[in-house]
Amino acid sequence: MRKYMFLFLLLSSVLWMSCNADILINNGEIGLPDSNGVTGGITEDVELTAPRRVNATKSIYPDSINITWSPVPGADYYTIEKTSHEVERLSGSEQWVPVQESIIGTTGYRDYSSLEPSTYYSYRVTAHTFEGESSLASEATTGTILASPQSISVSQGESESEIYITWTQMPYVDSYKIYMSSTDTISGVESEVQATVSSRNGSENGFAYQIDPNREAGKELSFGIQGVGESGETAAISLPRVGYTRVPGAPVQPQYSNTEEGISKGSSKTGITIRFSSQARSDDIDFIIKKSSPGSVEETILDTSLSESEKDKLVVNENGEYEFTDTVVARNVLYTYSVIAKNDTGMSQAAVATGYLLSPVTNLTLTPVNTEEKFGYELSFKLPVGWDDTERTTPYIYEVVETNKNGDVVSNKDYSEAEINNLISSFYNFEKEVTKEKELTELQKISITVKTDDGMKTDTVTSNTIPFIPEAITSMEATSNDRPLEGENPNDNGVYPVHVEWTTDSTSDTFTLFRKDQDGNTARYNASGRSYVDESTQPLVIYEYWIESRDELGRTYGEAHAEDSYGSVTLQVYKDIFESVSLKPWDKQGYVPSEYRSWWKNTEVAKKIAYGNSSNLTTQMDALGSASANDHYRNGRINYNAEMNGIGAIIRFTYTNFGENLNFYMNGDYSMDVDASGSGSASSGSGGFSIEGMYPGHIGIGNIRVSGKNFAGQYTVTYKYSDGSETKGEVGA
Repeated sequence: MRKYMFLFLLLSSVLWMSCNADILINNGEIGLPDSNGVTGGITEDVELTAPRRVNATKSIYPDSINITWSPVPGADYYTIEKTSHEVERLSGSEQWVPVQESIIGTTGYRDYSSLEPSTYYSYRVTAHTFEGESSLASEATTGTILASPQSISVSQGESESEIYITWTQMPYVDSYKIYMSSTDTISGVESEVQATVSSRNGSENGFAYQIDPNREAGKELSFGIQGVGESGETAAISLPRVGYTRVPGAPVQPQYSNTEEGISKGSSKTGITIRFSSQARSDDIDFIIKKSSPGSVEETILDTSLSESEKDKLVVNENGEYEFTDTVVARNVLYTYSVIAKNDTGMSQAAVATGYLLSPVTNLTLTPVNTEEKFGYELSFKLPVGWDDTERTTPYIYEVVETNKNGDVVSNKDYSEAEINNLISSFYNFEKEVTKEKELTELQKISITVKTDDGMKTDTVTSNTIPFIPEAITSMEATSNDRPLEGENPNDNGVYPVHVEWTTDSTSDTFTLFRKDQDGNTARYNASGRSYVDESTQPLVIYEYWIESRDELGRTYGEAHAEDSYGSVTLQVYKDIFESVSLKPWDKQGYVPSEYRSWWKNTEVAKKIAYGNSSNLTTQMDALGSASANDHYRNGRINYNAEMNGIGAIIRFTYTNFGENLNFYMNGDYSMDVDASGSGSASSGSGGFSIEGMYPGHIGIGNIRVSGKNFAGQYTVTYKYSDGSETKGEVGA
């Protein structure tokens, strides 16, 4: 009995060196990470549904928007698309942009990109599997960041007892804190908080600050507003604005000119001129002019009480009015000016008005649209500042020029202010099938110049240029198991580079190269010239390369593809593939396709090995005898036989066209003849193994022995390239 115990313990030790313990622990269900980090296992075809319960936070976080959704059964990862819009409701013409990162292992995403106050952001989510299946996109959800008002209005001298603060309602803000300071800054301390007011349903919010008549009458006080979210989160406090009350004896409010524009509104490209009159003219009265714009601190640009040079900046024109021109101004900015008269008693009520330069249109864009309903380009742009100002006396004229791909002007038309709105979001239809000659007549770009009837005009703004349909790639080749070039090194996967070359009549020198493996996983690369060296391939993976010669609408004059491309491997990786895929796929499994790893738990061979690893003698007896299994690809076979041999054991494996990968399989056999110490010989009745598939060659085990229950020595490797040449060498076991 002791002899049998010793024998079976020896058999167990010998089998253990070829078997991974995970087979016993997981009942043969081996799950090793693939290169993409996904645990392998048998996969079933699933029909993914669009993600549901998609939600984006609305004014919860001041720096981000959090998007969540319910998990989709069968989904491995999710992708998100995003668009921005100025009003809450989607118009249907928005341009959706993919978020670059994929979401794996969770059903949420936090958007920390450059998010703007008062802007709505919509998101939609798509579910995917690693096998290339995708769901429909979810319904869109809209969110905003929590923000305080970008600009506030504070009264200056309108009342003797109150200072009025007004501001525009911010999206989804629940309430507002009102801050006041006697200095020109708001520090944000709690002692500066005067009140918390709930947001109103309308667009305007307001608060009246009651002054202390003994301490604050006529004094300049700074006010700021802070947006508060529904859960109590707060945004940064708005920039401060100064206000004050009227006191008896202060000068009367100045009046802007009535003879012509009291303040420039689109009548100049270089400066904004302010014209005003005052009922009292006295050396005892000085004037202050303040300026502000959205997102900026209010600043004093003139104060005649400071010096004679300041007084000289304020001239009297031929109509007896005061006149000042502000030249430190930018286009498409709405400026608010406050003109204040002051004497030793106090300051007058401020005369407030807005002004702006003659400015061009902005965001002039031609966006490609390829849907069942539309095929072509949609025009969009923003009208210049003041386009909707009913007080403006200078009419705008919009000169719109359309140029085709041949460089010809096909339309040059002036639009009035009443007509220009009809041009926004207009659509230019394109044909899906065109010839090169016909393509030259298609729209390429649009230019818009804003003019006045007296001949003044802005710089011309031009849209993006619609690209030509690229010239076709006329031929394309990629190497497959070629002998490495001199000086080339393998990548971390042990694979030498794949060389991709193409020819084309295109004048472009920049191309987008696509690569797809046999599982449908696609990668893209920026390539220059007419070639690309791909150093990121993996062993046993066959790739297809192509360059999509398509325009933004998906049209093409033809494409070329290079298929069945792959790099050669090092001798060490060749041996590792041999052990993993063909020699003992129940052990290493690093190169075994994930969907077939768990198949081994049900094979007779795997069961025999599991019996040999048992500590129970009765179970170990089941390891003796024969077993066989067919692989999944070509009915290749593995035969197993274990028998006693004195106080040792012999285990034989025979392989016929066997390999757990379609691209790598072998014929041959090996035996382990060991003694009680777990040492002995390894031999092959077939002289080793012939390897077939994408990496043909031969592996001999003549220099392999068994020592301490493990293989020792070296494999002899002969590796054949696609041109018939060979590389030979020895690799340690």
